[in-house]
Amino acid sequence: MDPLTQNVHSITQACEQLNAWLGGFESILKQMTPPNFNWFIHVMLFYHTRNVIKKQENKARKEEAGKMDDNEDGGSDDEAG
Repeated sequence: MDPLTQNVHSITQACEQLNAWLGGFESILKQMTPPNFNWFIHVMLFYHTRNVIKKQENKARKEEAGKMDDNEDGGSDDEAG
């Protein structure tokens, strides 16, 4: 799969997940005036994006910590040999 198609697929998947998440607020959103709706959507997107980025950073830290543990184990073998 070429990079452009892969990027479009990722964006589409992210949009579908976000739309499903926002669906939980449908009853609240239906009762809002347009300015309140716009404000609410922007605030929720801000919080959602911040939460997703935090999860990605935590995952990357855990993966990096796992690599460091593997390197430490490997380093002790080199010193012994």
